[in-house]
Order: sequence, then C-alpha cells, then structure tokens
Amino acid sequence: MHRRTVLALLCALSLTACNGYFGSGGDGDGGGGDGGSNSDAQGIWTGNLTSDTLSLSMLVTPSNELWAMSWSEGFSQVRRMTRGTGSLNGKAFTGTGKTFGTGDTTVETANLTGTVTSAASFDGNLGQNVTFSSSFSSQYNDAFDLANYAGTWTGRDSISSSSVTFTIQSNGDFSANSQVSGRPDTCSINGKLAKASSGKNYATTTFSFGSATNCLSQHAGASMQGVAMRLTEKDKQPLLLIMATNSGQSAGWFAYARKQ
Repeated sequence: MHRRTVLALLCALSLTACNGYFGSGGDGDGGGGDGGSNSDAQGIWTGNLTSDTLSLSMLVTPSNELWAMSWSEGFSQVRRMTRGTGSLNGKAFTGTGKTFGTGDTTVETANLTGTVTSAASFDGNLGQNVTFSSSFSSQYNDAFDLANYAGTWTGRDSISSSSVTFTIQSNGDFSANSQVSGRPDTCSINGKLAKASSGKNYATTTFSFGSATNCLSQHAGASMQGVAMRLTEKDKQPLLLIMATNSGQSAGWFAYARKQ
C-alpha cells in the first residue's frame, strides 16, 4: 500500500502520527510559532547605568549599530559614549565597539552584551563593567520631521568646560561653540543633520571642528559622523542628543541639550 495511504489511515487512530510529515507546524513552512526566533534590538532606549547614577540614552539601528551615551543633567555633565555593532541570538545581544570618555581621553575597547525583549527592555553591559537597564521609547517609530530640530539648544558636550549652545536651521545645518579649558577662544563645530535612510525617528549627522588653537588636538580640523535624536519628555523642553566619531573611531564627541 502507498506510504501516504498508510499514514492517512493511521491518522484515524493517532493525530500525532501525522504531525510533521504533512508540514504541520515547525517545519519551516511558516505554520509554526516564533520557536526561539531572535528579538529585535533596534530602537531608542532610555534608562540608567546600574553601575553608576547616570542616565543612559541609546540608539540601536536596524543593522544593530549601537550608540550609547551616559550623562547627568543634574550634574551638568556627560560621561562616556559607546559605539559598536552587535548581533542577536534569541534574546542575547553580543558585539564589540569602542568607548570614548570626556576631554582628551584614551579610547577603550568595549565588549557589548545584553538581553533584549523586542520593543520592551534592553539590559546589559557596555564593557568595563558598565552595566545598564533601559526601556524602549515608542518615539523611535514616530514620523521623522527635520523641522522639529530647528532652533537654539543649550547643554553640555564632551569637551567643554562650560555649557555649549547649538543653533540648528530648518534644513538641518547647525553650528555650535564649545569652550575647551585653557584655550583662548571657543572651538567651533559646523555640520548638518539629515533624515536617516532607515526612515526611523532619528537623524544622521556630519560635522567638522575648527582650528587646533581652540579645539583639542584629536578634534582640530577633523570631520565626524554619527547620529542625533530629538526626544520629548513630560513637563520638560525637548531633549537633543548627538553622538559621533571620526572615520577611524580614534576620537569621539557627544552632547545633550535642551530646546530654548
């Protein structure tokens, strides 16, 4: 008797005998559940360092490029930035990158690890035992509007000894002046924001620094590329976050600012 006929007869006695052979769930035909599929790490994530008292703001792009910044508005400071790339195995995120500190600081290698629940939570380690806990921000899926970035913003950056002010035009062009300790004048920064190719609610940025007279040596005359996010928070002015590195990732720059 034909094999399929035999199995069909067995179905009358035991439904289990037919499962799998006729493609019933879990055989790659799309009929099963998620069965251990990977979480999705992309998003804007906000939270804090569990190894410190600092706030954490983080962006993970659709290609799993990670940008993270720790900072404290209460203490008017930014502490460190991490840029890296990772991958997911189930909920486990692993990757490598580099961490940049404030001022003229040596760049360190970062081994990235974490546990991700899609569009919910991302907790982990940014290297050097810098642990964090964060939640997904639904603003990641909002429509991007470059005009929302236009205006004057004031905050702190990774090289200034005082506050830094950004002036952003409606077309994304921006300028900033940062006062480096011991320099005769401000370090000028000029660049542009643009809509990210992913279409998600963050911007890409490119900019360059001014002369060696007023900027740190690793920044003077250098060009950088990175990301920018504009976030809204209840009972506060909009928040601007910018993170960038040079092409070789030997130097970085990062800042937060509030809309004025």
